Amino acid sequence: MTIRAGIAAVACLLLSASHRTGAQNTDSFHRAAQDREISYWLLEPATHQFRISHDFNVSRPGQKYVHSFVRAGSVVASGSKMFDLDRGAELKTYTVKGSEVNALHYYPNPTEPDSVVVQGDLDHALGEGESVRIRVEETYTDPVGYTEQNGELTWKRTLGRPMNRVTLPAGWMLVSVNVPATITLDDQQRIMLRFINPRNDELNITIKARHRPAP
Repeated sequence: MTIRAGIAAVACLLLSASHRTGAQNTDSFHRAAQDREISYWLLEPATHQFRISHDFNVSRPGQKYVHSFVRAGSVVASGSKMFDLDRGAELKTYTVKGSEVNALHYYPNPTEPDSVVVQGDLDHALGEGESVRIRVEETYTDPVGYTEQNGELTWKRTLGRPMNRVTLPAGWMLVSVNVPATITLDDQQRIMLRFINPRNDELNITIKARHRPAP
C-alpha cells in the first residue's frame, strides 16, 4: 500500500467513526435533558431590572403546577408568563409562598417557606409517561446585583446553568468581564455574552459596561 493510499484509508475510517458517533448522539437525544440554557436581557441600569427566559421539562405523574423560584435579593415583577410549548398555550400564572410549594412535595429539596415562587397552572395533572415543555419569561429587579455608578453599569450574578446568554442594554459597550465569554452582537446590534460551564459548579459573573461614544 502506498503512503497516499494509507492516508486515504485512515481518513475513511475517521469519517466513518464520526458518522457513527453522530448517529449515537442523535439517538440518545431527549428533550428532557435540554434544561441547560437561560437567557438574560439587561434593561437600563437605572431600573435595576433584567428579563430572563428559560425552558424546562416536567414529567412527574400527578403534577398539576409548575414553578419558577425567585432568588433571595431579587424581586419578580408582576406579569410573569409561563407557556405550555406543546400546546402553544399561556398558563395562568401567579405568585405563591415557598411553604405552599413545599406542601405539594414535587421537589426533593424544599425551598425557604417565606420565599416567593412563581406558579403556573397546567390544564390537567400529568399522567404516567406524560411530559410537558414549559417556557418562563420574567422580569427581575435586583438593586444590589445590578447597579450604575459614574456612568458604568455593573451586573453581578451567579449562573448555575451550563449555557448562559447575557445581552447588554442597547447603546452600551462591554468594559470588562471576569469570566471567559464568547462575545457577539444580536440582531439589534446589542452586545451579547455567552458563558459555557461544563463543570458541576456555578459561575460568579461580574460584567461592567459603559455607553458607546457617539459616532
